[in-house]
Amino acid sequence: MSKTVIVVDDSKLSRMHVRGIILRNKPDWTVIEAANSAELYGKLDESDIHIAIIDFNMPGDNGLEAAARLLQAKPEIRVAIITANAQDSVVSGIRALGAAFMPKPLEEEQMARFLTAASLPRRPSPADGAGGGAG
Repeated sequence: MSKTVIVVDDSKLSRMHVRGIILRNKPDWTVIEAANSAELYGKLDESDIHIAIIDFNMPGDNGLEAAARLLQAKPEIRVAIITANAQDSVVSGIRALGAAFMPKPLEEEQMARFLTAASLPRRPSPADGAGGGAG
């Protein structure tokens, strides 16, 4: 099943690199790009986004803040945050959101595993109750 992925990074070169990895592994998927969190928020209503790959260090909202806001609006989206900052506080913040942590430099094999996992139906967690959640 084809998915739409948004790549959010203030570096055009980084966006192109991530786009290349995605399309080598999932050639039938659609990849859109955003240069910052404001562009990400603007594109949420334009496209049916399934997966977001967000850089941590960006002007405006950082990747953690952008992911939190994104997941608040669309909790069904799968998120990975890419960063060279592997401090415990950053990694634990990423995991607390239920997002995947992707260290830089980005490894294609790790990204391929994330894309495959993100394309599968989400398993309900014990916290998920019948009838939906607060919103």
